[in-house]
Amino acid sequence: MATWVRHEDGELEVAYERPGWPGPFGWLIGRHRRQVAVISLAVPRDCEVDLGVVASGLMVSGLRAPLVARTVSGEITLAGCSGQVEAQTVSGAVQAHGVAGDLWAHTVSGDLTLVEGGGTVGARTISGTVTLDVSTPGAGDIRVTTVSGDVTIRLPHASDLQVQVQSTSGQVASAFDELHREGRPALRSIRGRLGAGTGRLQASTTSGHVALLRREPEVRESP
Repeated sequence: MATWVRHEDGELEVAYERPGWPGPFGWLIGRHRRQVAVISLAVPRDCEVDLGVVASGLMVSGLRAPLVARTVSGEITLAGCSGQVEAQTVSGAVQAHGVAGDLWAHTVSGDLTLVEGGGTVGARTISGTVTLDVSTPGAGDIRVTTVSGDVTIRLPHASDLQVQVQSTSGQVASAFDELHREGRPALRSIRGRLGAGTGRLQASTTSGHVALLRREPEVRESP
């Protein structure tokens, strides 16, 4: 399998060629033979990264610079990134852990899971589920939009957010007594303010369900 590495004007490009099969029936044989290429790159933490694959998975960790990751059906895994992150996939899942920077994720049917995020979050999907576990009480703005995917968001026990979540035909539930429930024939919503309301949480779905969960308060051990 041929691999190309090009470094020009401060830009590094890595690509590989899918091998062909000789003979008049080579195209038929090649369709049933899976080719695998594993590429590992180590770059400076402040290096901007733009990754694009088709069916392969992507795993990125420890970057401080902006990151763009795109796949068609491959899974995107992010860990410990503190710069701005943009993840795009059609049917692959997006899993992010400890992403302190802003995260923008777009999928068609892939699921999105964010654990211990600390920045602004923008998530948009058609039928994928969205699961967010926010660790910062006064987190940045969180905006989630789905058509049929369910949304589950867990917030710190003491949060500082203006909240507005709604579903056209799905159910909405909240563990926060401070929020007010509104029910109309074509819309179910929960809204209100948590704490000082310094951040914003907006979640909207057409037929999916929305659940707001509350972390248990942290118990500090006495010295």
